[in-house]
Amino acid sequence: MNSSPQPHRLTTAFTLVELLVVIAIIAILMGLLFPAIGVIKEQARKVQARNDLTNVVAAVKQYQTEYGKYPTVTNSPAVADADTLVGDTAAGAAINNNALFDTLRAIPRGLNQNHTFNPRRIVFFEGKGVTDNLAPRAGFADNATDAAMLGCFFDPWGKQYNIVIDSNYDNVILLDVQYTDFAAVRAPRVGVGSFSLGRDNTLGTADDKTYRRGSTTSDDVISWQ
Repeated sequence: MNSSPQPHRLTTAFTLVELLVVIAIIAILMGLLFPAIGVIKEQARKVQARNDLTNVVAAVKQYQTEYGKYPTVTNSPAVADADTLVGDTAAGAAINNNALFDTLRAIPRGLNQNHTFNPRRIVFFEGKGVTDNLAPRAGFADNATDAAMLGCFFDPWGKQYNIVIDSNYDNVILLDVQYTDFAAVRAPRVGVGSFSLGRDNTLGTADDKTYRRGSTTSDDVISWQ
């Protein structure tokens, strides 16, 4: 009978302490990673907003080239020294931006009923629809239950894009009410400008109506700089 001792089998396993250490390391790494992911997502939203603004300005200019005038966005009598702002009430707009985009998208709705202001039915601007019409972001609210919001174009943070049109054709857009640093002689010398209120959904930083203060820039996204 063989009574020689059997060799011990080597086994490997995590002890409770080792497992807790691993979990702690993973938690620390996740804590470091999540803020970085948030920064990357926010940067992506800004890039998307800037691209949208550039395309909006280009579409309005293409309309002006095609029809020899800027799009009509209101039936109210024009004020001689005023430009026209469409967009979000938080930016001081009294007209929703669907008044512009229905025309640019050749949709016979609202002010452009029967293609009144785009009789050639040219599609100057295209864009995707939002995924949630109750909380619209990053697209057109084409199925909005609120008729006033139907066809409005929203930025990635859930506010309407704002567009200023040089209605009096002096090649200057007036932004005195929106930004103190773009007032008077510093007003942008362009025919059309567009801007987003950014992440905080206010003009400037915390609604201070200043785009740039010294070396600090607000989270707003603008088309003319």
